[in-house]
Amino acid sequence: MDIHASDIDKLDSYVSKLSYKFYLRRLKMLNVRSFENQIISFDFPVTAIIGTNGGGKSTVLGAAAIAYKSVRPGDFFPKSNIGDNSMSNWRIEYDIIDRHVNNSGIFNRNARFISAKWRRDNIPGRDIIIIPIQRTVPANEQARFRQFIGLAQKKNIVTTPISPEVISHVGRILGKDASGYSRISLNNETGKSILVGIKNKNDYSQFHFGAGEASIIEMVTRIEEASANALILIEEIENGLHPLATKKMVEYLLYTAVEKKVQVIFTTHSEYALQLLPPKAIWGCIDGIAYQGKLNIESLKALNGVVAKDRAIFVEDEFAEDLCGEIIRQYAPELLDRVEIHKAGGFPFVVDVLKHHNANPTIKNKAIAIIDGDNPPLKEKNDHVLCLPDGAPESIVYNYIQENADFVSSLVQQRCQCPAVSQDDIVRAIRHVSIDTTDHHLYFRKLGERLGFISEIVVRRGLCSIYVQNSKEILSGLISNIREIFNS
Repeated sequence: MDIHASDIDKLDSYVSKLSYKFYLRRLKMLNVRSFENQIISFDFPVTAIIGTNGGGKSTVLGAAAIAYKSVRPGDFFPKSNIGDNSMSNWRIEYDIIDRHVNNSGIFNRNARFISAKWRRDNIPGRDIIIIPIQRTVPANEQARFRQFIGLAQKKNIVTTPISPEVISHVGRILGKDASGYSRISLNNETGKSILVGIKNKNDYSQFHFGAGEASIIEMVTRIEEASANALILIEEIENGLHPLATKKMVEYLLYTAVEKKVQVIFTTHSEYALQLLPPKAIWGCIDGIAYQGKLNIESLKALNGVVAKDRAIFVEDEFAEDLCGEIIRQYAPELLDRVEIHKAGGFPFVVDVLKHHNANPTIKNKAIAIIDGDNPPLKEKNDHVLCLPDGAPESIVYNYIQENADFVSSLVQQRCQCPAVSQDDIVRAIRHVSIDTTDHHLYFRKLGERLGFISEIVVRRGLCSIYVQNSKEILSGLISNIREIFNS
């Protein structure tokens, strides 16, 4: 179930080539709750919606769900007789792929709230799997499980083993053996069942094991039963899961998207749920605006002007965050107590994020974007978009270290915290990694392993500090521009 770069590329290709029988390609929300005019494009088959509480995550999920006739709008957008008059202006427009309706490509449909009711003319059907947040409520707090109390006195008890595929996937997600689970139902009513597990030769029901365990088994079972090209909607994917299990759950969803061409949309507050996804697969929501890119909660708050400092720098990823932080620390230390640096996804998303920030008249905090040096030229000039030296930043830093290994080996020994490794061995390790590694994103992890399994973060930050210290002339233009903008 490991996901490789080739799998991400394959999923990306599925969407770009429209290689689906059923797919929701785009939606546009007009006056829907806090969204006045917001387009969400599903450029990747597994899409994460991250955001603050009340930011609009569930609104996006519901808007996607009601594109299809098997979902009732009231399940996501119930109307109260008091206080919901604004729903009269709601409209959601869709770009949809359904080869049964239009074999040649995308067609348009809409859902709108008119005269106190929803109108959804000629919307298509599709297999929709909705996994709500209530899945992690403990069994003893759910009315549907009360019939299983005192099970020994019941008749017509049916025990059904969990399928090997489900057991295998659940085991990988939870990181433990899941072979002891089975399902108990009454009178062959498979829709009404409870899970039973066996541990140390003792059996125990769903009343006595973690709600997180039960929710994963139920989620995986439903996803495995879903048809090809189904739409799977999950609320707060991390609910009931520890961080590693959250990441493994997303890995499973990516695997299923490759194998069955399903489309998945999930909401989350967790950065662990985003680690395997490309920037185009992530939308961040806050106060009625959605931003595409690899944003986290801190970045979203900075976009909305909720920052502890009065200046913000948006960069593409963690490496650029470390590198830019080191540049400011060494050459513009007077800005340290005024500037926050936030990763905002790859190019061009980081530029779009900056445009939204600077176009918002309510935000007084100045902001710039610093993009990597391996990006194409901007389509339109923007004085608040600065650029790192030409090339991929990871390659620039590592190549400098490799080319000057004899000269900087003592600094590497000190800043990468490996005093037990001789300087000659450090030089050999640097050169070996340079020859052996084709992906520049792996330089620092591999060097850390060769230096005694030192943390990638320690190695990355140590080498960045050495590069910055010895590259003042190369970085002087960037430093001057940062100062000029932030001090104006």
